[in-house]
Amino acid sequence: MIRLYVSTILIALFFTSQCFAQAYNIKVKIPKLKNQELILGHHFATMLIPDDTLVLNSKGEGFFKGKEKLKEGMYFIFLPSKKTFDIIIGENQKFTVINDTVDLRKYLKVEGDKENSIFIDYQQFLDMQRKEAQKLSEERKTTNGDAQKAIDKKLKQINVDVKKKANSIIDANPDFFFSKFIKATLEIEIPKTVKGQEARYYYYRGQYFQYFDFKDARLLRSPIYESKLDYYLDKIIPKAPDSIIAQVDILIEGSRHDKELFRYMLVHLFSKYGKGEIMGYENVYVHIAEKYYIPDAEWSDREFIGELKRKVERKKPALVGNIAPEIKMNLLPNDPAAVEALRDQLEILNQKGKVYLKNQKLIDQQVKEFKAAYPNYSDSAAIAQVKINELASILDEEFMLGFEGFSSLHQINTKYTIMWFWEPDCSHCKTMTPKLVKAYNEKNLKDKSVTVFAVYLHRNINEWDKYTEHIKKWFDFVIDNELFSFVNVWEPFGYTRFRDKYDISSSPVLYLLDQDKKIIAKRISPDQAISIIEEIEKNSDK
Repeated sequence: MIRLYVSTILIALFFTSQCFAQAYNIKVKIPKLKNQELILGHHFATMLIPDDTLVLNSKGEGFFKGKEKLKEGMYFIFLPSKKTFDIIIGENQKFTVINDTVDLRKYLKVEGDKENSIFIDYQQFLDMQRKEAQKLSEERKTTNGDAQKAIDKKLKQINVDVKKKANSIIDANPDFFFSKFIKATLEIEIPKTVKGQEARYYYYRGQYFQYFDFKDARLLRSPIYESKLDYYLDKIIPKAPDSIIAQVDILIEGSRHDKELFRYMLVHLFSKYGKGEIMGYENVYVHIAEKYYIPDAEWSDREFIGELKRKVERKKPALVGNIAPEIKMNLLPNDPAAVEALRDQLEILNQKGKVYLKNQKLIDQQVKEFKAAYPNYSDSAAIAQVKINELASILDEEFMLGFEGFSSLHQINTKYTIMWFWEPDCSHCKTMTPKLVKAYNEKNLKDKSVTVFAVYLHRNINEWDKYTEHIKKWFDFVIDNELFSFVNVWEPFGYTRFRDKYDISSSPVLYLLDQDKKIIAKRISPDQAISIIEEIEKNSDK
């Protein structure tokens, strides 16, 4: 008897321990799906993420179960038909889900969980109200007068009933995930006492996160989180970089309490503003990268973070709102005959360079001397630098004397400066540059105190034949398209590092500066730049 009693206790303890080992245990009963596989997953921003699978038995029954609790949120069950229905995973994670395969919302039941019962009841209530609203809307099309007013009254009452139902759930169950979810979907009501468009705007904006609690990580596991977040940033907040940055700081700092939420928020905002779809987004991107991503994105590899640091350093000097970096460049003569004279020298220049490049004995000697002075250079780097130095000296002997000294960006004394980075082989440059010349002349922009600072993007001097040929194309383009109303400049030796300062990796690129050389706009078309100037001038006259 004693042995039997002890065995009974051990068996009971075994089953009890097994029961407690299951942190979630969700029974599913779908009689019409026998021996079929189901997937349990959760909503995450715009994605559906699988968490668990089961195979139903011959009665259409099975269990999703695991030793660690599921994170709370809105989940889905995926059927073999590729249809899904949603359930809530809250604090209680041991319940039974019952459904059919015909109408997944109509026949859905949950036993043993209050939150899911409320969720299902609310869904079915919405379905009924939606059908009634559709029916009334169809009737309205065939009526008028008092009959139409009566239908409008009924439609309005449906909205009142839905909001009343939602608020009753929220008030009775404030801690439920589903209550937070419903509240986030409700329209913000602005009291009639709030008068004026500006006051109504700030009221709405101030209430947005009272309805949508972005700090609640449970809402991240729902289909609405990302759309609510983006709506706030895209439709409510002004597009000015400083305004966006202030809100980005609130959002990122407000998500730090939860690792998953923090990572999502940081990655989403970093990606969103990294696209640069709107001018000024680049400022936001650099701010996020420098303040948050580089120091806090521990999930990123070192190579990516290293490249990001270099990218930020390259972009920072020429952000909208900054003073444009100073560059002092060689000034092309403002006279067709003088430019033609320079063009005629190019063939002689080219031949001198070719003679030097064929003189391997001289090059070897120069490399030997260079390596003695700079031993840290590799052989290939030393050869490249020696050639650059010699070709630059050939260029500098007589050819550069034909230029009219230097032009300093910061010494341009006009109300606006259009910086135009371009090159004659670029197809877009070939189209846009003549249009800029035409607009500049036709709109009398010189008389409106506008200077075009046109920076020629030359080839690598190591490619000597292409380098000199490219310069010839620049001269031809300037002459043929009469660019002499511009300040035409170049910097043949790379000393100014202007490509890095202005983040130039393609062409054409336009920067618009004000009188103080502050960057008003960048990477826009010439027409857009001129429109901005005209708009500023129009507003200044008021």
